Amino acid sequence: MNKDISVESSRVIACLMVIGIHITLSICHDGYVDVSRLAFACVVADAVGIFWLILGFFLFKNNSYAKLLKKTAVSIGIPTLLFSGFAFFFGEWIAEGVTLKESIFHTAGECLDVVKELLKWNSPVKYGGHLWYIYVYALIIFIFPVLKATVQYLEEDEQREKVFMIATLGAFIVNDITRNQLFEFSHHSINALIPASIIVIWGHILYKHRDALTTRKHFVLSVLVFGILNSVRILLQFYAFRIGAGDHILFWYSSIGLLCAVCVAVFTFCLKNWLMSNTWLKSGILFLAGHTFNIYLFHFFVIYILGRLSFQTTLYDRVRSDVLFMILLTVTVFMVSLIISVGVRKIGRIFSKK
Repeated sequence: MNKDISVESSRVIACLMVIGIHITLSICHDGYVDVSRLAFACVVADAVGIFWLILGFFLFKNNSYAKLLKKTAVSIGIPTLLFSGFAFFFGEWIAEGVTLKESIFHTAGECLDVVKELLKWNSPVKYGGHLWYIYVYALIIFIFPVLKATVQYLEEDEQREKVFMIATLGAFIVNDITRNQLFEFSHHSINALIPASIIVIWGHILYKHRDALTTRKHFVLSVLVFGILNSVRILLQFYAFRIGAGDHILFWYSSIGLLCAVCVAVFTFCLKNWLMSNTWLKSGILFLAGHTFNIYLFHFFVIYILGRLSFQTTLYDRVRSDVLFMILLTVTVFMVSLIISVGVRKIGRIFSKK
């Protein structure tokens, strides 16, 4: 299947942004708000929103619910299960340096906690907190028939799509005004499923009209609006920190987060023709994009391992710049995770041939 290079570019950008989120230095430290760190956090904040849009680009092309469930179980479920099992038994040994025996053997209470977390539809293993996205992804696939019926209804009249986008954006804005007290969006279960489902439908609508968005005007607007929105977010979040009002605006389920994710998608739509004309760059992006899921799985471990090796401390002492440090660390974690992904795939191919 021919892959859309603009979508694969968005996938790589979002993967880098996810890592950026997880390595961002503490914004509030030594009694003040660090604006440079806040700015970096704002720029990388909307990776998950981009991934939800990408899911919406292609999800509704599926016509068989059973095949979609099977495909999700094989391509997403099994790798996540294997990673979770590995993290459960070997995570503390790798990330913390405890003995292999201590890492492998768990008490009955710890095993019971795993079951309890699964019943609450949370990732049950240490070093697997970032897997919440997979659990919400599974819920979206589970309610696929409902979402597809909604999309089909909206497609009957283009005006309905416009009303849907205006109404849902308005709901996000009102929720922001109430500091997320209206809908209480989060990264868990239904509280994540609702905003994620909305963004997935936005992705479907955007991708359907992508040709109309690939103009020079939209390219400039995507960059300009992304910059303006994040400038506004920096100011709003700076004020929120000063009054102790929380940080929900830094997450993908805010109105600014939604619009910034759209800006990234439109930006890559506009780059498609240029990327298609550059064979070397196209091949590189397709290669990287093919490993983004594994990179997403592995990057938490990589961050911990680099920490044990004092890599972060050494790097920070050398560059003496918070933003440069976070950029370099993001790229390093991405590349190390990529190398691990390539190695894991090669091992998998060896075993599959036997």
